[in-house]
Amino acid sequence: MAETLVISLGGNAFVAAGEELSMAGQFAFAARTLAPLASPLLTDNRFLVTHGYGPQVGYILTRVEEALGKAYSLPLEVCVAESEGEIGYVLQQTLHNLTEGRRPVATLLTQVLVDAEDPAFAAPDKPVGPWFEPGQAQVLAQAGIPLVYDREGRGRRVVASPAPHQIIEIEVIREMLALGVTVIAAGGGGIPVVERGGRLEGVEAVVDKDLATAMLAIGIDADQMVLVTGVPGIYENFDRPDARLLNRTYPGELQRMAGEGHFPLGSMGPKVAAVVQFVQATGRRAVVCQPADLAAALAGEAGTVVEPVS
Repeated sequence: MAETLVISLGGNAFVAAGEELSMAGQFAFAARTLAPLASPLLTDNRFLVTHGYGPQVGYILTRVEEALGKAYSLPLEVCVAESEGEIGYVLQQTLHNLTEGRRPVATLLTQVLVDAEDPAFAAPDKPVGPWFEPGQAQVLAQAGIPLVYDREGRGRRVVASPAPHQIIEIEVIREMLALGVTVIAAGGGGIPVVERGGRLEGVEAVVDKDLATAMLAIGIDADQMVLVTGVPGIYENFDRPDARLLNRTYPGELQRMAGEGHFPLGSMGPKVAAVVQFVQATGRRAVVCQPADLAAALAGEAGTVVEPVS
């Protein structure tokens, strides 16, 4: 029986530690990571691919900052849309080549509705873009741009990250999947929009990619969700000498561990929240894995497998 599978590629997984991001590198990463899908893509299964936007959107913001006074400025949500196009193109071409054009694939710019009154707008805390040297950071701060600082006084822009409420193009995505199209959607968490007077308007914010992916996976009634990231899976006591990879776990255990502070908000926290949300809503399996383990993860044999019940 055909299944619907959601695969989410973390933005930071597009580049190996210590490597500079490049278009050639992104194509190479996509070819390596998606190679295990060559055969599954030619089955009756339906595939939806989402992806992160960092560090790509950071470079887009850098170009915008350096072009000030020379070209028109771009609001953050447009930068997110640009990253959807860039990464979507890489993934779309790669998937086309994997199947030698025998499986249609398309990228859909995806808008995600957020609440204009979300408390996140009053307390921006999501870092985006590059680090600025102290002098540059001071200029940006004087212009009213919220920043976080490191010990050297460098600053990095922080923006609001409101919760996703609705995938605007969900019906289009369902129809495309039903037609056998492999869909790339909700890149970078989607383009954040608010509704005012019955009309949609973009808003300067970012939506968490993992939470948007879970909402999308639930909305298309996915049979499995796989989050691909830069580490082998979910760890207890991550980055400590007593770190332990969780090979198989359950929503209740993850929620307990989250309450104990095992999953920082800036790293594994959103992924844990996303898999818990998906598994509890659907009663189906979710997996968190690294790129090299995607094939085994799809079979539930690698990464951290999150099952609905213990």
